[in-house]
Amino acid sequence: MAVDIEDVGLMMGRVRREDELEVRRMRREVEVEERKRMIELDDDSSLVPSSPPSVSSKTSTRSVTPTRRSRPSKEVYAKQSTVSKADRKEFGGMGSMIPGMQRVFLKTQGCAHNVSDGEYMAGLLASYGYEITETWSEEVDCFLFNSCTVKGPSQDSFLNMVAKAKSSGAAVVVAGCVPQGEPGRGEFDDVSIIGTQQIHRVVEVVEEAIKGNTVKLLGQRERPALELPKIRRNALVEIVPISMGCLNHCTYCKTKHARGDLVSYTPDSIVSRVRTVISEGVREVWLSSEDTGAYGKDINVSLPYLLDAIVDALPDGVMLRVGMTNPPHILEHKEAVARVSACLGVRVR
Repeated sequence: MAVDIEDVGLMMGRVRREDELEVRRMRREVEVEERKRMIELDDDSSLVPSSPPSVSSKTSTRSVTPTRRSRPSKEVYAKQSTVSKADRKEFGGMGSMIPGMQRVFLKTQGCAHNVSDGEYMAGLLASYGYEITETWSEEVDCFLFNSCTVKGPSQDSFLNMVAKAKSSGAAVVVAGCVPQGEPGRGEFDDVSIIGTQQIHRVVEVVEEAIKGNTVKLLGQRERPALELPKIRRNALVEIVPISMGCLNHCTYCKTKHARGDLVSYTPDSIVSRVRTVISEGVREVWLSSEDTGAYGKDINVSLPYLLDAIVDALPDGVMLRVGMTNPPHILEHKEAVARVSACLGVRVR
């Protein structure tokens, strides 16, 4: 039988390529096993090993600070993943250690504000090439749960999902009000945490979690920017957080522990966000907060002032929705809110 020398050469080249990839994959797995350790990230954003490496480990014991990730939002609004299925298949196991080649399962529960946080985290991860999925499967490399603490059933559902994900062997990251309000729960000892005011650092946390590290970002000194990459659940609806936290101290409310005291975004930053999303085709804008009626009391502005500024930026056909509020503060502005509602058709709930 005749043998084509060129075909033999191509076959040998493929074999060598596969052998090289296998060796590199095995080497990375050994390095990861040596480096695995529990890490806690303090409020100064320094990764500090919770225990020193073994004597045989070659890992440095110095503190490590993950590289901050930032990228303009305009590049990624419709982007899900930059890695093709063929590339995943070619790289095989080695791909699991290359940042941006992993599949991330993202589940969000709770209020509109939490939904917006989940959309931001999805956009940030997708902008770095991660594949975002809502399908639970064995092919998921990292499970990311964005939780709600208002109702018992939703919290129980979240904790059950965390337990199931941990048993799969994949990396697990939790976010939202449950871990922020109760970071010391035993269920969170061996998982990474993203605080409610740390969502803009989701890429760093997911990268570290996939490497086998446990990272906990719980600081409340930062306020995520509004102009971040985002993947909306509904392409026609934009949820704009106007503030975080509240001014009340209700004894029955766990959200206060998670979201903290009132921190408002400036009217200019909110109006700028509204103009941006309208240019992208959004037809309905939701203003979200734990208490929209208290907006601006920490920066010497008010909800009516913000509404007037937004109305000036809204073209015909775009609706505005004002989200949840508490009576003590919204009653101060009832005449102004009624006036804006009458002229624009604002839906208030």
